[in-house]
Amino acid sequence: MEKEIEKLAVLLNHWIKHNEDHTKEYRKWADTSDRHGLKEVADNLRIAADLILKSNEIFIAAKKGMPISSHEEEHSHD
Repeated sequence: MEKEIEKLAVLLNHWIKHNEDHTKEYRKWADTSDRHGLKEVADNLRIAADLILKSNEIFIAAKKGMPISSHEEEHSHD
């Protein structure tokens, strides 16, 4: 069971980072869409980015509920 909890801690860190990376990409494409006159597309991409960052708040809250030993160190999977 401890291994599963440790894996969950790693996954939460991974999901948070993954979402942050996607959000940057969505905002980049929103700017590109704006430059091409696609305001509605740009607006929707920014909304999607904001929603993903909101979901990260929930992942961060979940991470805070983890046993301290399972999230003391963040793992990177670049």
